[in-house]
Amino acid sequence: MIIKEKIEETLQNIQAQIESDINRSVAVRFNDRKYMARVFSRVNENIGQKLQYFLSTGNLVSQSGLDLQQVSGYTVVAEKINFHRFLSHFRMVHRGSFFAQLKTTAVRKLLPESWGFLCPVHTPDGSPCGLLNHLAHKCEITTTDEDVSQVPSILYKLGVSPSSSASNISGPNTCCIQLNGKIVGWCSHDQGRIVADTLRYWKVEGGHQIPLDMEIGYVPPTNRGQYPGLFLFSGRARMVREVRYLPLDKKDIIGPFEQVFMNIAVVPSEIESNIHTHVEFAPTNILSILANLTPFSDFNQSPRNMYQCQMGKQTMGTPGVATVHRSDNKLYRLQCGQTPIVKANLYDEYGMDNFPNGTNAVVAVISYTGYDMDDAMIINKGADERGFGYGVIYKVEKIDLGVRKRGEPITQHFGFGDDEWSESWREKLDADGLPYIGVHVEEGDPICAFYDDVAGKTRVKTYHSSEPAFIEEVKLLSDDAGTSEFQTLSIKYRVTRHPMIGDKFSSRHGQKGVCSRKWPQIDMPFSETVFGR
Repeated sequence: MIIKEKIEETLQNIQAQIESDINRSVAVRFNDRKYMARVFSRVNENIGQKLQYFLSTGNLVSQSGLDLQQVSGYTVVAEKINFHRFLSHFRMVHRGSFFAQLKTTAVRKLLPESWGFLCPVHTPDGSPCGLLNHLAHKCEITTTDEDVSQVPSILYKLGVSPSSSASNISGPNTCCIQLNGKIVGWCSHDQGRIVADTLRYWKVEGGHQIPLDMEIGYVPPTNRGQYPGLFLFSGRARMVREVRYLPLDKKDIIGPFEQVFMNIAVVPSEIESNIHTHVEFAPTNILSILANLTPFSDFNQSPRNMYQCQMGKQTMGTPGVATVHRSDNKLYRLQCGQTPIVKANLYDEYGMDNFPNGTNAVVAVISYTGYDMDDAMIINKGADERGFGYGVIYKVEKIDLGVRKRGEPITQHFGFGDDEWSESWREKLDADGLPYIGVHVEEGDPICAFYDDVAGKTRVKTYHSSEPAFIEEVKLLSDDAGTSEFQTLSIKYRVTRHPMIGDKFSSRHGQKGVCSRKWPQIDMPFSETVFGR
C-alpha cells in the first residue's frame, strides 16, 4: 500500500511538471530523451528512500492515511539484550497501538480459537496487555501457496455438485463448499460433514495429493451461529499447528478456523470414543517458548508466570556466541552463565545452553536482617567477590579522520609524526597510533593518534565516557575498493559490571527483588549440607 501510494505521488508530480512546462510554453516532446530526463531530474522522487524510512522508524508518512488507524509503531527494533528477547521479537503478534487507548477491554481478551496458536501466559502487563501476544511454541506460519489443483476433482468424486448456477448454492439448507474463497460446489449438510471427514482422513493418510496443512473448516448449521458450509484454505500467512489424528495415529496439521468446530482432547485420558477425533501431542503446546522455560510453572500463581516471561527478556544474558565478530552499538553479556540445575523439558530441545541466561544460586528465604524484607534481598559478599553475577557491556565507537570529497588528497594519517608530542600518549598507544588491546582507559585518555599534514602536528582523540573501560578490539575500516589508506576505525570497549546495591535480581518465577546490602559471608546463615560443618 505504501509503495503504491508513493508511485502514484511520483506519477502525479511528473504530470504536474509536464503541465507546468505546457503552461510556460516549453516544447514538450515525450520521445525526446533529453526532455524526459530533465522532467525526471526535477521530480527526483526517491521511493526506496521513503520505504527505508518507514521500515527503520515505523512512522507512516501518507497523504491519505491509507485507511489505517495509527501513524506510528509499525516496526520494532530487534534488541539483543539476551537471546530470549531476540527470540520473542520474531514470535510476537501486535494488535496495534490504536487499541491501547480504547476504553473497552474486549480487544484484550484471549479467545478460545487461540488455543495452541497464541500463548495465554506470555503477554506484558500494563497498556499493551492482551494486545501484544506471542505465538505458541508449536505454532507456525505458512509461507507458500499449496498446490490444491486436484482438490475440486476429489470433491466431485465424493458427491459434491459443481457450482453451475448461483440458485443451486443459496439458502440455509445447502452446504456451500469454498476453496480459498472461491465457490467450487454444493451438497447437503449431512453430505458436507462426510466430505469433510473423508478429506481429513485422506489428507493425513497421504497419497491423494491433498496438502497436509490444508485447513478443512466444516461449519455445521446452528441456530444464530456462524454461516454454515465447508471452507477449505491452503494459502500462505495462515497459522497452523500439529495435533495427533486418532483414527490413523498420525500427525495432522490444523488451523484456527477449523479448530473451533473440532473435538480435540488435551491429554489421552480425556479421550471419549465417537467424540474426540484428535489429541494434543503435549498439554504444554499451548505455551510460548519463554513460558515453557519456567520450571514447574503449574505450581505458580498465574500472574507470576506472566511477570517471568517479561523478566526473562530483561536480564543481562548471552545475546549470541559470535560476540567477537559483532560491532553492535551496545551489547550486554553475562560473564559466567550457567546451565540451570532444574530445567523444563523444552530447555534442551531449543538448545538454550548455547545462550545461558543466569547463574545458579543458593537462596535462603528468611527475614534475617531487615535488609531482606518484602521485595528486597541481600547478597553474600564472598560470592560477589568470587564473581557471582558479573557481566560486561561492549560499546563500539567509530572514529573517522574526516570527510573528504572525491579526488582530494589524504591529509591525515594514523600514527605519530616527527614533531613534538607528549610521551605520556605512548603509555596507551602503540607506534602505529592505535591503542593496545586490553589497555585500561579513563575519561580524557588518548584512544588514537594521527598526524595532520596541513597543521604539521600530531593530535589525539580522547575517550569521552565517564566510566572506565578496557580496549577489547580495534578494527581498521577501508573504503569500498580497499585500495586507499584507511581513514576510519572502530574501537570496541569492554565495560565491566558487577552486582551493586539497587540492582534487581530475580528467580525464574517472577520473584524479583532489589539488592539492599552485600552481607559478609561470615555473618550469613548457613546449613550443614550447604556450607559443611
